[in-house]
Amino acid sequence: MIRRLLAAFLFAACLTPAQTALDRLGRTTPKTTVLGFLRTAHDGNFNKAAAYLLFDPGASPQHKAEAARQLLFILDRGFIGNLDSISSNPEGAAEDGADRETIGAIVGVEQSSPVTLVRVNQSGQLIWLFSRETIESSPQLFSEFGFPWLEAHLPRPLIDWHLWSMPLWVLLAILLALPLSFAIAWSLVRLTTRSLPLAWGVSPRPNPPIVFLITVMLHNLASRLLGLPLLYRVWYSRLVKILWIALFVWAIFSIISYSDRRIRQYLSRNSLTATQSVLQLGRRLLQMLVLLGAALVALRSFGYDITAALAGLGIGGIAIAFAAQKTLENLFGGFTLLSDRSIRVGDSCQFGPTVATVEDIGLRATRFRTIQRSTLYIPNGQLASMNIENLGQRDQILFRHTIGVKYGLAPTQLKALLAELRSLLETDPRVSPENRRVRFLKFGAYSLEIEFFAYILTSDFPEFLAIQEELLLRVMDIVNLHDSGFAFPSQTLYVERGQLDLAPPLPSTSDSSQTT
Repeated sequence: MIRRLLAAFLFAACLTPAQTALDRLGRTTPKTTVLGFLRTAHDGNFNKAAAYLLFDPGASPQHKAEAARQLLFILDRGFIGNLDSISSNPEGAAEDGADRETIGAIVGVEQSSPVTLVRVNQSGQLIWLFSRETIESSPQLFSEFGFPWLEAHLPRPLIDWHLWSMPLWVLLAILLALPLSFAIAWSLVRLTTRSLPLAWGVSPRPNPPIVFLITVMLHNLASRLLGLPLLYRVWYSRLVKILWIALFVWAIFSIISYSDRRIRQYLSRNSLTATQSVLQLGRRLLQMLVLLGAALVALRSFGYDITAALAGLGIGGIAIAFAAQKTLENLFGGFTLLSDRSIRVGDSCQFGPTVATVEDIGLRATRFRTIQRSTLYIPNGQLASMNIENLGQRDQILFRHTIGVKYGLAPTQLKALLAELRSLLETDPRVSPENRRVRFLKFGAYSLEIEFFAYILTSDFPEFLAIQEELLLRVMDIVNLHDSGFAFPSQTLYVERGQLDLAPPLPSTSDSSQTT
């Protein structure tokens, strides 16, 4: 009863809703023909199972039943193929020509033969049957399978008694192969992990998912060699596929968790608290996408058509991308800033006329604190396309000043002043020896201009200000010691004393009258 329920459930599960069994035996598609033959033959009804085979006219019922028994035997022990990939279309896969389809092969020790189905017209109905070529090759392949050397030494009850379409000794061997497969898998994984370098950080203890996967693969191989019925072997192949997909998902989740842990450590070191909360949402979305992809792959491997689902996901993804274009732009911009490390929390940046300090880098926007202590939010998509000068990543800070001393210094005095100013920069270990200079620059409108150009060996701006202050005070002392001073805008008026020729005075009227 259990065997029939299991076979009926498998037969129903392999059918798609679009299939309609017009034939009494359900031979309307290649898949229903194969599964129907296996289900009927495993029930021991070989006369009915012969109805799924194509014979020459005049074949006796005994010959048909024996051919069905031999075909079932070689299919159980030597069939290579995937029953889930057999076409469920009444027209077939149309890869081997019209009304003909190859579903796999029977591989023996010395020879092999393809398993083909043909579509014939029987009593006005188009049905699929096993081809004559496959039936004719069964007797030659029948002798290559089985364990006659082993069965000759086994008790007859273990050979004659059958359970679930299997001899009792085969069932017991399959059960005993399970702990043996586990022992072999555990030993292989342990030897592999112990041989890996310690620098890789791999635990020497065998990983349970990998051990379980290898165990099932080894037991599946042993079951195939021992002659597990093909109908039951379908479940094994599906279990192996599910385990492969589960292992893939487990590996991807491990990579995501490792990356999330490393990113969180980086964010904690840089005080990116707001980004950590957004990172958790991104991790969950990525895990959901992995699970969705794994589910689609599982459905595809089980023979389901996922074209419509992929088309729906593609159209939905395009619609979401257009609707959230700016959001996605900012999201990828945030990932770019975090991966490139072009700016970090605490860096002073200048973009255009604005100078601000980075306070937090989110996945949507970056928060700055300006000199006026106001908060500035810039979307990451816009920030990624801007020219940003990161003042916080300077290895040295420029020390550049121009001073003006008063006119009146003789050339020898000016040379002595320049020599002492150069000595000031050359003897200070905090000044970079590269590109430092002190030069008499030009004759200014009010002063003799001297240029200082050097780099201070520090990236801390407050420390730079302290060093700059000390150097400028020493410059003032040096200028004062050379009997000079700093010039400031002024005007000098020069007055020249000279003699003027004056005309003699004219005689007055009173003097003229007296003379007369």
